Amino acid sequence: MVLDRQAFDKLVDQVYRASTGEVGWQPTLRAIAEAFGASFAWLALERNDLSQIRQSPSEVNPEPVAVHMSADLGELADLYFKHYHHLDPFRPQMQMACASTVMQLHEVCDPKEFVRSQYYQDFARRADSFHLTRFCARFDAKLQLIFEVNRSASGQPLNEAELERFESLSNHIMRALKVERHITQMGATMDAAFDALEQIGRAAFLVDRSGRVVRMNALAEAISVLADGVSIRNQRLIIEAPRGQQLLRQALQAHLGEGGAEMPREAAVIAVERPSGSRPYLIEVTPFEFESFSNTGVAATALVTIRDPDVTLRPKTTRNWGRALGLTRSEWRVARTLVVSRDEGEVAQTLGISLNTVKTHRKRIYAKLGIHRRAELSAMLPGTG
Repeated sequence: MVLDRQAFDKLVDQVYRASTGEVGWQPTLRAIAEAFGASFAWLALERNDLSQIRQSPSEVNPEPVAVHMSADLGELADLYFKHYHHLDPFRPQMQMACASTVMQLHEVCDPKEFVRSQYYQDFARRADSFHLTRFCARFDAKLQLIFEVNRSASGQPLNEAELERFESLSNHIMRALKVERHITQMGATMDAAFDALEQIGRAAFLVDRSGRVVRMNALAEAISVLADGVSIRNQRLIIEAPRGQQLLRQALQAHLGEGGAEMPREAAVIAVERPSGSRPYLIEVTPFEFESFSNTGVAATALVTIRDPDVTLRPKTTRNWGRALGLTRSEWRVARTLVVSRDEGEVAQTLGISLNTVKTHRKRIYAKLGIHRRAELSAMLPGTG
């Protein structure tokens, strides 16, 4: 059987929907298995460092990071990584597969020998797996991807046309898993950033270019409920004073690249008068890039923070904030100096360290926070000194 283009596109769409959490991986793999006439399909990310390719298969002990199967087969995955990966007929070829590779069982061993093997008799037969087709690729320097569809002994191996579809779908799965990891990391980063902002008494809203609130912390929710100059209506952040609302709209347009001019480097600051008579809120608007992926529904965003001058809540030490973001003491010193300095050279001079040290710390900070630009760092650490 050969998947037609429409059926293939539906599978691809479901794969990306699985990466964003709209659907589960198990029903997605079940749909893939059904489309390929397979008895079983599975997907795994395993920790398998590049250095291990120099070892013999018997010395390699891959660790599962994520495992998804088309059917619930109990402890099958645990058994594989605990013992049966040593007997896997694909394993010797996988160790050298730095580039993406598609392999079929009959290419790596004699099917007659396979059916007599311990791997088949004690393990693979549980999933009715005989005609195995596997895609293997490096996910990154530490992780390896395995994607496999298996047909029963009564079936046939994938033919040339089916192999072409399988390889194409495998590459989509690779990209989808990278999307999933990016989104997961971004969610963790935002959670840490919002928790850190709350520690210093900052209300924080993540909004899109139309002002729709994507996420907010508890202080932001409390301020919006008070409706003392700032509120949320129809899921949008509203400044009650017309002039303030106009300034917010202009700041979002400018910082999200719709103002027709070069994007400003500094956060926009808006003073918001409050009907209660309390001192004005101080609002900062800073761009926070969030890549838009297929089916996520998330576009470019900005971080809007609100400081109440009448509230003097501070963390016991600013180090608490750095710890909340997962930064070391040295990385935190560089991060908070970066956001108030003109360039990396000024950071090096201020902290009394070399420029190379600053660059190294900056790369590690960006990697930990899942960001790419200093403007995004400023969005996480507004007003830090």
